[in-house]
Amino acid sequence: MHEQYPSVVEFVADVPADVRSIAICGTSYSDTGGVARVIEQQALELTRQGYDVEIHTLTATTEPPDGVTLYEHGRFETTPYKEIDKLLAPFTPSGWRFLSRMREMDLVVAHRFPFSVLGSLASLVHGTVYTFWSHPSQASEDLFDGVAKLWATLQHHLETRNVAVRRADYLCAVSEDSGAYLESKTGRDVIVVPNSVPDSRFTSVASRAEIERRFDLDASETVVLHVGRLSPRKNVHELIDAFRTVTSDVDDCTLVLVGKATMDDYSRTIRERAGDSVRLTGFVDDETLAGLYERSDVYATCSLSEGWGLPLSEADRFGTPVVAYDSIPAATAVEDAFLAADGDRAAFEERLAAAIGRS
Repeated sequence: MHEQYPSVVEFVADVPADVRSIAICGTSYSDTGGVARVIEQQALELTRQGYDVEIHTLTATTEPPDGVTLYEHGRFETTPYKEIDKLLAPFTPSGWRFLSRMREMDLVVAHRFPFSVLGSLASLVHGTVYTFWSHPSQASEDLFDGVAKLWATLQHHLETRNVAVRRADYLCAVSEDSGAYLESKTGRDVIVVPNSVPDSRFTSVASRAEIERRFDLDASETVVLHVGRLSPRKNVHELIDAFRTVTSDVDDCTLVLVGKATMDDYSRTIRERAGDSVRLTGFVDDETLAGLYERSDVYATCSLSEGWGLPLSEADRFGTPVVAYDSIPAATAVEDAFLAADGDRAAFEERLAAAIGRS
């Protein structure tokens, strides 16, 4: 059992150093990224407790919370240039400016590479307390081919075994499973701080009528929802196949896929498999997302690898039953969950059928 804290606030309060200013860092800060949501949550919680918080990122497409300063250090938003940006960040003028800024900060919380390296340098040069906040639960390079496979392997190494991770003052993970995995790679003790859904996130909820009108849903229709990027890591193709198998003789059942398309070839595969019973919405704002959670009868995901799985927590907040593999940490914290053993497709389809039948 790992040392645990219920929130980032309790963790920071227990750091022996006198912490007043905090830099929270991630590769991107957007409406669509799971890690960005965690950064937003941490910034909100810490700011409310009186800490001076900054967000540092390579690229940003959304505004920071009130009272939080946002610094954008990258130059590119599209593949492959953004990956090159990550690799070169510690050696660029932007990286040096970040390092200089860390002289003024008491604590740097690094989510992902390259801020793991930059945070480690800040610790060495300025004595800034450096925490690496881990998200990956396992390697995922088997989901990719060619150059993408090489990059996934390298990035996984840089966020697990790399010296910049191993020498952090503190290592944090979002679940027991993620903590155990990181310990196996670093040989270090890991602190667990679970993710949570900020109360301020869903203050407005789109009406049922608006959701049905916008996404062409009948009032009597059973809706299965999935939220996440359209990427091999999320295993969306398998979810579509499982849904079509389960609902082949069921009328009025629709799968709604909410998420941004990040890979052209994979997105093309998803569209080809989708059929009439699948809706692809792309990115939606929080009010619409809240309405979708509330309107949906079931939340389902075939993802095999998640650091936490925040959409499951969000669905649970709206009382939507969840169908998932038991390898997703958030699934174990959901009260109304239909769980299948990790990777057991037949069991997943049985759980999905049971959830749909109960709706």
